[in-house]
Amino acid sequence: MKSIVSSQLQVNLAQEAENSINIAHELSKLRDINSDAHRKLEQAYDTIRELSCSRQGGVLDAAVQVDDTSMIEHIHSLQQELIESHNRQADHENTIRECKIRISELEAANKRLREHEPFEGVAGLQEELISVKMREAESNLAVKEMRQRLAELEQHWAKYVHMRTFEPNVTTAESNEATSNDSSNSTSLSVNSARARLAKITASFIGGSSDGDDGCVTIRELEDQLMGVRIKEVDNLAELKEMRQKVMELETQNHVCTNQIRRQDEEMKRVREEIEAVQKVRRELEASLRQERQRCAQRESELNEQCIMERLKYSEAMQSIQDLRQMITQLELKKAEGWTQNQLRGTSVCEVDDDSVSLQTSHLSIGSNGDVFSLGSEDMNALVADMTVKVPVLDELLEEGSNTETEDRRPKVCG
Repeated sequence: MKSIVSSQLQVNLAQEAENSINIAHELSKLRDINSDAHRKLEQAYDTIRELSCSRQGGVLDAAVQVDDTSMIEHIHSLQQELIESHNRQADHENTIRECKIRISELEAANKRLREHEPFEGVAGLQEELISVKMREAESNLAVKEMRQRLAELEQHWAKYVHMRTFEPNVTTAESNEATSNDSSNSTSLSVNSARARLAKITASFIGGSSDGDDGCVTIRELEDQLMGVRIKEVDNLAELKEMRQKVMELETQNHVCTNQIRRQDEEMKRVREEIEAVQKVRRELEASLRQERQRCAQRESELNEQCIMERLKYSEAMQSIQDLRQMITQLELKKAEGWTQNQLRGTSVCEVDDDSVSLQTSHLSIGSNGDVFSLGSEDMNALVADMTVKVPVLDELLEEGSNTETEDRRPKVCG
């Protein structure tokens, strides 16, 4: 069986190799056709280019137009052939790819069959086949012997029937001769006495009378019974041979069934081993999956903690920003108060400018010292920078408000 399978695989591999070789030849032909088509296209483009260069401004004659149209048609046909060749090449590449996949599958199957040990049942099946053939030969020989025995018995029976048909005339003639020559023939008396003794013996067996007249009848009956017994014996022997043949067939069938059951048990054992291996791999994968899930859960918890910490830091930073804004508003109010006081006292503008410069530097120093209030993130630094940029705008607004207030108050002072 193994040799048959391996031979079939070798035949399939040879066919696949032959198909791949034919496909490779077809591909080479298609490549040649493709190269010829490209060359013809290049020639056509060269001729078109030459015609376009040589053509001067003006109307061409009808012959040149006909040549151009034929050239264009020829170019279109070449392009169509090129497209068809590309399609054929793609189809052949697909078939080659499929053939390569099929060859790889067959090689893998052949390698797997070579690696596996041959089944022990093959030798057993061969032995079973040999034994079955021997038994079949023995049974055929026994059947031939039985047929020969039956033919002999039929011949013997035919002779017996023929003798029995002609025996009554002979017995009547002998009886007449015995009665006529009773005194002179002593041999006939001995024969009759022997027949009488035989008749007595047969009568003792079958319970019949021992008369001399019934001797011939009893002998015929015994011969008939003997032939019947022989025929029954032959029939019984034939039945015995048939029964032995059936027993042999049943034994062979039982042997084949036991071998099949054994092979099925081996196959089931192999499948169970494979299932156990797969289940083992599955358990390992499930364990690794549980570990990965635990790691993911730990990572998610860590990320949640980090997110909570970042939110806390963000809230602290926002609180610090609010504090800074309050400080800035307080400083702006102080600046406005100082500005108004200076305006009321009549201080110079230069001193006011110096005060504003010192206030801005103080704002900048507060913005630069934001790390004290746990401003570590870039967003918080950007907010502080934005606030420090907006401080001069607020200062200008306050200056404008103070100027308007001083202008309103000057008439009152003068008054």
